[in-house]
Amino acid sequence: MKNILFIGNSYTYYSDMPEAIFAPMAELAGYPCNVTSVTHGGYFLYQFAAPENEEGKRLRSTIAGNHYDTVVLQDHSVGPIFKREEFEKAVGDLMKLFGDYADQFVLYATWGRHPDSPDLARFGLTNPEMTAKLSEAYNEVGERYGIKVAEVGKAFAARRAAHPEDELYDPDLTHPSKLGSTVAAETILRVIMGEK
Repeated sequence: MKNILFIGNSYTYYSDMPEAIFAPMAELAGYPCNVTSVTHGGYFLYQFAAPENEEGKRLRSTIAGNHYDTVVLQDHSVGPIFKREEFEKAVGDLMKLFGDYADQFVLYATWGRHPDSPDLARFGLTNPEMTAKLSEAYNEVGERYGIKVAEVGKAFAARRAAHPEDELYDPDLTHPSKLGSTVAAETILRVIMGEK
């Protein structure tokens, strides 16, 4: 039985993705696991990495004495673009926090806002540009630390291209729908199991 820990925010916990979608999916794939998550809406990874932060304290309490086969790290939806240095440092700090108590880390690369989201104009980006910038940042940090990247944003784009009728976004145009969370879980599981 594998131990998997998810660290992130609402992009991770929507539809109770780790426990309600990922864990049963992994079981069906012949990869049974115990799944735990430490998440908080709107959070950046650097907040979890900070020992004085309340969620940072909760993370440390959660992992005390436990060993994880995989730790999945998801940053704020714009963090890797607009707070790149903080994102990169936080990944390194979290890896140090786990030390030998985690066998591997996976970076959960998220997606650009829905094409109709007014946030895109504010960011000066299109949906494909935002997805590409997030992917680039996650992959550069992954390469620096030797961490695999689950390209969930690219999986969203591919699914939308192949099945435009599928709704991957919540009505707020940023969070995942249940189907979006399912695509995220599938993508992450493939990476954890060593598939592409």
